[in-house]
Amino acid sequence: MPAFDAEKDYAPKWDHDTDTLASFLTWKSASHHNQQTKRLIDAILVPMCQFVREELKQQLANQSTTVRIPGLQDIKNREEETQQQIRTLTNTVNELTKQVATLSARPTPITRAAPVATLAPTQQSPKPPTTKKPTPPTAPTYAQVVEKQPKEFTEVRSKKKAKKETILPKPYPTADRLIIFSLTTAPNDRKEAANRALQLVNKAITNHADIEHPPLILANITATNNLVLTVAPQYLSTTYEPYLAILEDALHEFPIALSRISQRWTRFIVNSIPTTATPEAVRTEIETNYPALRMGQTPRWLTSPERRQGKKASSMIITFIGEMTKKSLGATSLAMFNRECTITEYIMFGPTTQCNKCQTFGHPTQRCTASNYTCAVCAQPHPMKNHPCAIASCKAGHSCNHPPIRCSNCHQPHKASDRNCPTLAKITLGMRRDNAAPTDTVMAV
Repeated sequence: MPAFDAEKDYAPKWDHDTDTLASFLTWKSASHHNQQTKRLIDAILVPMCQFVREELKQQLANQSTTVRIPGLQDIKNREEETQQQIRTLTNTVNELTKQVATLSARPTPITRAAPVATLAPTQQSPKPPTTKKPTPPTAPTYAQVVEKQPKEFTEVRSKKKAKKETILPKPYPTADRLIIFSLTTAPNDRKEAANRALQLVNKAITNHADIEHPPLILANITATNNLVLTVAPQYLSTTYEPYLAILEDALHEFPIALSRISQRWTRFIVNSIPTTATPEAVRTEIETNYPALRMGQTPRWLTSPERRQGKKASSMIITFIGEMTKKSLGATSLAMFNRECTITEYIMFGPTTQCNKCQTFGHPTQRCTASNYTCAVCAQPHPMKNHPCAIASCKAGHSCNHPPIRCSNCHQPHKASDRNCPTLAKITLGMRRDNAAPTDTVMAV
């Protein structure tokens, strides 16, 4: 495209109107927006504007010197027309500047070069026959041979077995699902009375409009004259606590002295309590001096009245609500009756409790008075963990099953810890004959 010369192309055609400038804008908008045109527009815009301004000034100067002024009004009219032309031209130049800026911001189209055509040879000359011998294949390396061989071992990753979902949800502990009614008198037939109590309670639960919980599932009357009812595995006994009065009314046939919800208890032995104090007074003293401790039961004496004859102080069993230890309790004594009463751990045992030191029944290891150990495997005077064995492959100790094996209680060829021991069977049979649970004997440690 030939170079554009503003003075050559437009100056001779310039007039007082803006036709020449309009032609220039038409040419500008129709031009191709490539990089070369952009450079040309930027190069001629400033000279063009300067040329237009100088041309206007020159024409105005010529008109002012050559034109005769017929009158003052004509001069004012001509001056107004000139100012209007200047304003119009200035607006046109500003618009042209905006269009140039807009065109400069547009992306330049990418022109792809035409593919270079290659002339195919009209005739290919035949290649001369090669006289070189084919190269023999190279021998594979040791790494390549090993890689091609099948792997003898396969890496196996253990997968965690997904937990099988059970149909029934996990039940709550039985100790948290008990409702206990203390009876004043024992029934003649405990089993029949328990069945009757379960029928009466479930009938009341089913027919009462305020109770939305399911019926109870078990009933039992213990040797201590407690009617124990068990709720469903997916419920806690505390959810039935608001309905204890309703359940007591349903059990009107039974002599109920007290009803309560089962809670986890912790028992301690409190020593040095005056024998003149009553269990109710001891409870009042503890609840008054220690409000944070909640009593689960009324305290009771550890020994019989005959054994307390002639003594000024004795021990009581104190029951607190909640699971705790002597360490978590944070005290080694309780202040009562103007004295410090020491606290010891409570350990319950019965006739079937076996000592791990002397192997006899009736007391725990902590209360054993024997001077020597007795082996539960061979009944010899040494600890069971030190039991020897003549067989080298045997682990010895309590796991030894090689003779000689002898029970120290019945002197038969079995271990003293065998639950089928005749001595233990006699004790259990005697307890069943007496229709009584293991005696509630405790000890202080």
